[in-house]
This record gives sequence, structure tokens and C-alpha cells, in this order.
Amino acid sequence: MGPAAQEPALQCGDLLLRDRLGQWTYQYAVVVDDLRHGIDLIVRGEDLFASTGRQLLLRRMLRGGAPPVFLHHPLIRRVSGQKLSKAEGDTAIRELLDGGATPAELFGLAARLAGARDTDAPIEPGDLASVFVPA
Repeated sequence: MGPAAQEPALQCGDLLLRDRLGQWTYQYAVVVDDLRHGIDLIVRGEDLFASTGRQLLLRRMLRGGAPPVFLHHPLIRRVSGQKLSKAEGDTAIRELLDGGATPAELFGLAARLAGARDTDAPIEPGDLASVFVPA
């Protein structure tokens, strides 16, 4: 999606850490989880693009150090335009793995479906940045 600037206060007002039921918010949970696991590259769908600025702000507030690289890919959609979703009965990654697919094969498939490559050839996890990180 290219470089972007976001101002969370203009998008959504104050950042919430807990919802009205006292549950941790998605934004807070993913930032803490990323920090805990030392995540420095985040690849996700374009539908989560608007969350990036909020997560970067929370990371700074938590003194999380250097921010990770965020990459957003186009969503894989049905012919109707609706995004694929487990909630709608589409195949989950777990089902593909249980069926014998390897992670490298799934990364290759994802790269082709996202338009990053013309082939389904497997991609080893250590080679993901060479496919998904723009030069």
C-alpha cells in the first residue's frame, strides 16, 4: 500500500486499552504480543491498514523500541468481491496444513494470490522478506 502517515486521534479519538466490558482491546493485545515475541515484520491484509497508526502509537507509548515494518497485501476475494473468510466457510490455513501442505507451499500460494509472484513455488520462511518487502 506504500508509505503512509496516520493520525490516530483524528481517526478514532483516544486509544482504548480496555473495552466497556473490561476486556483488553485488539490494538493493545497485538502490540503487546508483537513486543513479547520480538516481531519486526508484520504482513497482513489491507483491511487492517487503518490499525497500523494506532499500533505504532501504542508501541511508542509502551517504549517498544524500533517499530516493525508493516506490509499490507490485497485481500483474496471471491468472484462477487466478498473477502474470503473462515466465518463464511472458506478453507482455513489449519485445514490446508492438516491436508499435507507445508508452510513454504502456503507462503508461495499466498504470494501468488496477493500478486507478489506469478508462481505458487514454495517460499521458505527466511526468504519471505525478499518476496514481500519492496526494494
